[in-house]
Amino acid sequence: MTNTKKTILNFVISIGSQLIILVMGLVIPRIVLIHYGSDTNGLISTITQIFTYMALLEAGISASAKNALYKPIKENDRKGISFYMSAAQRYYRKISVIYFIGIVVLSVLIPFVLKTEVNYLTIMFYTFFEGLTSVVSFYFINTWTCFLGASGKNYIVITISLLTKILCNTVRIVLSLFNINIAFIQIGYFVVSLITLFIYRTYMRRQYGWIDYSAVSKDVKLVDRNAYVVTEIAWTVFSSTDMIVLSIFVSTSLSSVYSIYNMVFVAINGLLNAAYSAIYYNLGHAYVEGGEQYKKMHDIFHSFFLAAMTILMCVTYLLIIPFIRLYTTGITDINYIYKWLPLLFCLIQMLSWSRYIAGNLSGVAGYAKQTSYVSLIEAIINIILSIILVNFFGITGVLLATVLALPLKVIYLNWLAEKKIMKRSPLKTLLTIGVNYSIFILTVIIAPLLEFRIDKYSIFFLYGFILLIVYVIIVFGANCIINRDLMRMPKFFLKHNR
Repeated sequence: MTNTKKTILNFVISIGSQLIILVMGLVIPRIVLIHYGSDTNGLISTITQIFTYMALLEAGISASAKNALYKPIKENDRKGISFYMSAAQRYYRKISVIYFIGIVVLSVLIPFVLKTEVNYLTIMFYTFFEGLTSVVSFYFINTWTCFLGASGKNYIVITISLLTKILCNTVRIVLSLFNINIAFIQIGYFVVSLITLFIYRTYMRRQYGWIDYSAVSKDVKLVDRNAYVVTEIAWTVFSSTDMIVLSIFVSTSLSSVYSIYNMVFVAINGLLNAAYSAIYYNLGHAYVEGGEQYKKMHDIFHSFFLAAMTILMCVTYLLIIPFIRLYTTGITDINYIYKWLPLLFCLIQMLSWSRYIAGNLSGVAGYAKQTSYVSLIEAIINIILSIILVNFFGITGVLLATVLALPLKVIYLNWLAEKKIMKRSPLKTLLTIGVNYSIFILTVIIAPLLEFRIDKYSIFFLYGFILLIVYVIIVFGANCIINRDLMRMPKFFLKHNR
């Protein structure tokens, strides 16, 4: 299959599957809220966040393995592929044992730490089986997904992931409707993970049976893995602190409020990330080739994805409060309407995508170690500010802490990409960031004049569609003026892939 066909297939399947996941992601929490209440919903969300910390045990393996695999995949070097695949598998299997020990300890301790009314045994078994599901992924599956992602076959990973999510959500819906204990829901997820393992194993044996997983000695290390570990730890602390801080210092009920807003932004970010995941491997391959072509592709990626996020955030800022009112109709155990949350959540997404492409380049270009130090500082700032501000401003405080910490790495990564790696003027990047932020700020200013009275989902979707069309024209029009290559994006990719 040609690169062009892989890119198109990745893109179509990524967006299609993410739309399905988006719908499921909006339906499931509503069912949990109705049948179990805000306390249980907050508990589930908090445990999920805790396991993002546990996942740090595999930190660095995925990023390091993918960056190492680009060159041998591009050159069709089977020996090189086997070398890095076997190195990655050794790392994953070592940490799987440590991970298992960790989930046993967490299962016993978590019920004592969180402020919740859910009973001890339920929390313990729910935590244990959520962790056990990840053990299966670490030990068997993650090595394969690294290879498929680096080779441009992310559509395989996405398709299997979609099937897994459909099965898991079917289990959750059925058991929730009958008010079955949440621990049994997680047991169902574990069974689904075994089905996923069977599918991956069958596919890899049939298509890539030639990969030798014993091609390296035990002392071989992946390049820059430790730097990626620091970066992953820092990012996880940075992005996953909020709900845990709220659950420890306030309550799991308030974590439920955070999780409902966060659910919307995770869905939107997932949609854009799906598009990025479909074509990001082109950046890695273009950098290996070198030359001016990479710089053009870098600018196109940066303009396109920041513009897309700007469009989504402008529309979301205008409609999220009406949506939350609709979504939480009938839920009276806690207040879900907070004036400042939409602005802070939107700023977090805008700032994060301002550094996305530059961050990818820093890893591929071998600057992972330098970046890791900045990531660590950013995480420390965020967690200190979160603990301080949550005591003064509650749920608003933890989000404000994230917004205040983000600019440091945005500035550093874009400076690194423009001056140190590509050795050019940062003017185009600054203009791109400036115009997108200006449009969002203008939206915030005029928002009080555009208060929407929405009492039905049909009206909500109608307003959403109209606003989306308006902002697509405005935002992409402005970005095409700054970066004319953006208008030729499809033609550019076709030419590059040939």
